Amino acid sequence: MSLPAGGPIGAILCLALGGSTFADAWNSGIYKQPGKKGFLNISPMAWGIAMALLFIVAYPAYLLNRRKLRTANGTDVFYWITVVLGAIVICLLVLSIVGRVGAR
Repeated sequence: MSLPAGGPIGAILCLALGGSTFADAWNSGIYKQPGKKGFLNISPMAWGIAMALLFIVAYPAYLLNRRKLRTANGTDVFYWITVVLGAIVICLLVLSIVGRVGAR
């Protein structure tokens, strides 16, 4: 997913996004709860991996559900890094799609 979104730069941004999501989930206390099932009940590492590999699904799911998944009140620095990096990846994805359509 990351290579069509901007080549190597998109891949590096998606990996950085995965790392910032992992750090935010860890600091926010978003952990897997035993006995619960569902896509949102995953560990911080799984959130980071999902964000790096399945950006289109994981980014909105994480941002929309972060508040109710959160169990600890910590700093929001990694959250805002995640938001900004995700916005940059979205811009790269849109630009690559527009560039391909314009090249036809």
